[in-house]
Amino acid sequence: FDVETMDHIQPMDTSRFEGIEDDGVTTILCLGNSSFADNRGESGLAQTIGKKMDAVVYDGSFAGSFLTMYNETYQETYKPDGLSLYPIVKAICSGDFSLVERVAGTMTETEEATANMLKNLDYNTVDMLVIMYDLSDYTGNRPLYSATDKNDLITWTGSLNASLELIEETYPHIRTVILSMPACGATIDGFYVDGDKFDLGNGTIPDYLNYQMNVVLANGVSYIDNYYGVITVENRDEYLTDGYHLNEKGIEAIADRFYYFFGDSME
Repeated sequence: FDVETMDHIQPMDTSRFEGIEDDGVTTILCLGNSSFADNRGESGLAQTIGKKMDAVVYDGSFAGSFLTMYNETYQETYKPDGLSLYPIVKAICSGDFSLVERVAGTMTETEEATANMLKNLDYNTVDMLVIMYDLSDYTGNRPLYSATDKNDLITWTGSLNASLELIEETYPHIRTVILSMPACGATIDGFYVDGDKFDLGNGTIPDYLNYQMNVVLANGVSYIDNYYGVITVENRDEYLTDGYHLNEKGIEAIADRFYYFFGDSME
């Protein structure tokens, strides 16, 4: 069946650039987990996007992190929460990186260096924020939404909504782009689970993407649909390893689609 993609490119209101001097350099900050963090080199997703866009790219991703938080507030007993999306965005917008630095300092030198980069980056020079998370929230059975709190950080929609509201309020000149995860699955307890079909408790991956799209539209940011528009159920074996990690061809395909939407608009 033909499927209509959910791509949404939000035009930027020129009034949002008031007080911001154009330095002539396209600067992109990437946040997320394995899609970026698996390969931080020249052939990785962040740097491949940078080369196609002729941009300076900063990779602020953390391997093993989630878009959601496991606990409503950070607990020392579960350190990954300190590197999930909202604490990172909160640090960016407040300038207080104490939690991010403390948690990253318990991990590898890569995480420490990433936290230090984020702390010292001048966000007035950042033109685009690109956010992409893999299927970890799905396999981690993180809730989709709260019926009573649109910014509930333990939910997929709440964490994203709270993060987008904060970044848009603090740095309105930054164009935010959400990249959806591709069509993927994972091996759980020795069995391959196809995210397109299996509900692990809070929905299939398409459910997560549909709710993600609702938050995107509510916040007026852009969205690139990699699930139906790039790496689909039909072709995913060409672009993924072990069901969900991007191979070189997958990285190129996602970067090409990014350039298709934004290459000319950033010149």
